[in-house]
Amino acid sequence: MALISIGDHDLSYSHNGVDPREDGLSLVLVHGAGCTELDWPMAWRSSNDMTRLMGLTPKSHGGQLDNFPIYVLALPGHGKSGGTSLDTVDAYADAVGSFLDALELERALVVGHSMGAAIALTLAVEHHPRVAGIALIGGSSRLVVTDAILDGLQNHFEPTIDNIVKYSWFKNTGAFFKEKNRQRALDAGQEVVYNDFLACSRFNLSKRLDEVEVPALVVASDNDRMVPLDASRKMAEAIDGATFVGLENCGHYQHIEQTSRVADELASFLQAKLGA
Repeated sequence: MALISIGDHDLSYSHNGVDPREDGLSLVLVHGAGCTELDWPMAWRSSNDMTRLMGLTPKSHGGQLDNFPIYVLALPGHGKSGGTSLDTVDAYADAVGSFLDALELERALVVGHSMGAAIALTLAVEHHPRVAGIALIGGSSRLVVTDAILDGLQNHFEPTIDNIVKYSWFKNTGAFFKEKNRQRALDAGQEVVYNDFLACSRFNLSKRLDEVEVPALVVASDNDRMVPLDASRKMAEAIDGATFVGLENCGHYQHIEQTSRVADELASFLQAKLGA
């Protein structure tokens, strides 16, 4: 892990070791609520093929993204990043925008999952000059968080995390991934997870989707009980020229549950929409 200063604190991030491309394209992965940079496929975070032999990604993964520099950051207050967790998506988007500037990334495809998708969408709506495109995985222009979840995170933290994990994954997903997801949320702590879900509850860009001017990829799935497929589809339909992909037999963690398929879609999108 590396650290880079933004404002009065450092952000932790990893880099897959791929040299900058002549076209300036790179991928920046932004995690969801209560997660860290470790909640992305190991095969995306490292171009070392040995990582793919550890059983943490499907053997069918073909390294579709190996030719792109990939940066994976932990949001403020998450993982090994400094600062404190924030309670609005706008504030997180400011932090990610500062990260892009600090690394002087020329053309970034910002790939966000769930809350991370909301952050990516915000950067696009605000026309951040380093954002060349966005990929929204398990995201929507409005994130619905019930009062029961917010109350549970404040007053019944661990059982509420258990319920969130239960509803986030497809039933056939291996227990290893679910337990890792649960443990990272618990390790993040009550304040961080609560602030993240509060930020999600306040997020709504449904009336600003016509302001997105960069290419957009939207990936959703039929068994996502956190962000329904129809919500993601409606968002894609409202973004001019957006590419929509619907996955079958998949839950909310599309990039973990169907790593190879999502990598295929990202690679195809980069080629078709960003000239990679």
